[in-house]
Amino acid sequence: MTTRIAILDPGSFVLPYDHQLVQALAARGAQVEFFGSATRYNGELLDAMRTLPGVTVDAPRISRTVASRGRGALAYAAMLVRLLWRSPRFDIVNLQFSGWWPAEWLVFSLLRRRFVFTVHNAVPHGFAGAQHAPTRRLARLATALLFVSASTRDDFIDRYGERFRVKSHVLPHGLMPAAPGIEPVAYAGGAVPRALVFWGRVQPYKGVELFADLARSPQLRARGMALKVVGAWSAELMPVKAELASLGVQVDDRYLDTPALLALLAEEAIFLLPYQRASQSGALYTLLHHGRVFICADTGDLGDFMRRHGLEGLLLKERSVSAVLDCVAYFELHRDAVLQAFQRAQDAHRWGRLIAEAGTPYGLK
Repeated sequence: MTTRIAILDPGSFVLPYDHQLVQALAARGAQVEFFGSATRYNGELLDAMRTLPGVTVDAPRISRTVASRGRGALAYAAMLVRLLWRSPRFDIVNLQFSGWWPAEWLVFSLLRRRFVFTVHNAVPHGFAGAQHAPTRRLARLATALLFVSASTRDDFIDRYGERFRVKSHVLPHGLMPAAPGIEPVAYAGGAVPRALVFWGRVQPYKGVELFADLARSPQLRARGMALKVVGAWSAELMPVKAELASLGVQVDDRYLDTPALLALLAEEAIFLLPYQRASQSGALYTLLHHGRVFICADTGDLGDFMRRHGLEGLLLKERSVSAVLDCVAYFELHRDAVLQAFQRAQDAHRWGRLIAEAGTPYGLK
């Protein structure tokens, strides 16, 4: 019997993730209806979803990138009504990210036996409290909680209590290509990396301030490695941006289109993810898909990922220049073993394999 699944991400907040998940579910024979939003970016992902067998897409203009707050709220309310109307056809209704919790609480109260809540972060980024009340309320309603990493599950249980463990499942984050249809790029030797690169949205918790210390380092200058920070910057970090530029760091403040991103991912570079805190990183799984070597801060899923795959030598012992240089030296000394470990990690994070192994509440065999 075909499993029928609704995936809801009202603002298309994690659209690259949504696309890979929907594609993997469809490949295993599920019928999937995606409820999301048109956005200023990533429209090709919605188009790609529409071409998948057994998949339909409902994507009005909800996102703040394409609609005012008021119009977006009205469009989301109308979409929730459509979801509720169509709900008898679904075996599972899976919320990826909350957009307007009071309306969601009402709708999912009616659908609770079919309601699966995916938890990407135990609390929203920048939230100071131990518990986020809307997240807790939705978690109580759900018949199952689905976590994108074991570290996120453990953080959630620590914050909200052991009572949630019995309905918790982990479906690890899978590979995430820069654009639909790109096959994983195998890890290969290549030339000696000549740059350290941060890529992703530049937000306060991402820790790019470390690049200022790197730019001042005589040891790094002696290596001749360029420094780059690539991605759209948060407004509150403009002083940091100016400082990095003044120190000679190459700063590219923009959202990269697909050709520019593919060009960046083809460079001979080591990517640096110096996050101060994080649950998991979509950038990590894009770098993994494209066969890129990266160094991570020891936080959340990033630290767990590196340990799980035998890559502790590329895990920062602290957020310092010396720790970064230690990781670079480790890669140079153990290049073949590191590349083999990354290749095994890439193979382990293919979506079909993850869904087959995870024992998820999607009901697929």
